[in-house]
Amino acid sequence: MPRRITRGDAEAVLNAFGTGGRVILRHKGETAQAAPADFLGSHGSIRPFQGSPWDGRHFCAEDWHVILVGWIDGGDVSFDHQAARASLDPVTVSFTLDQSPLVTTRTPIKPFHNPQAFDMERAWYFQQGAVMSPADLGVGQHELSVRFTDPTGLDESDGITFFIDAAGTGACQND
Repeated sequence: MPRRITRGDAEAVLNAFGTGGRVILRHKGETAQAAPADFLGSHGSIRPFQGSPWDGRHFCAEDWHVILVGWIDGGDVSFDHQAARASLDPVTVSFTLDQSPLVTTRTPIKPFHNPQAFDMERAWYFQQGAVMSPADLGVGQHELSVRFTDPTGLDESDGITFFIDAAGTGACQND
């Protein structure tokens, strides 16, 4: 059987994306398999962006998952934690799973360890999401959407369809 995704794996993806998890992933090699940054869902992440690797993807009912998004902001070296809080605290993120609101948690605002990837000298981020046990997502098709708003007038939404496969089928089969 393939290695099952644990609660700890899912929680690590929620909490370590922009810090240690991304650093481990950038170094690749054998340690990349354990990197909690999880850009492609191999460690249980489900990110609701149309046209992304998560849109239409199949996941295993035996695994834990984390439904989440991240938000990054930054600038030059003077963009400190206070500036990050002023920018990021007002951002609201709301999820809908199968047409019902999904209760989520938000991580603290943390330094983002690869700001150059976004053409910044210094960056900060948070992630918001929900860790989902195998019992939380039933077998079959699911609709997931997210909405972002902030005081500047930003109001964007996005969404995907994903599938949970039963034990012994699809994403749950032996490699």
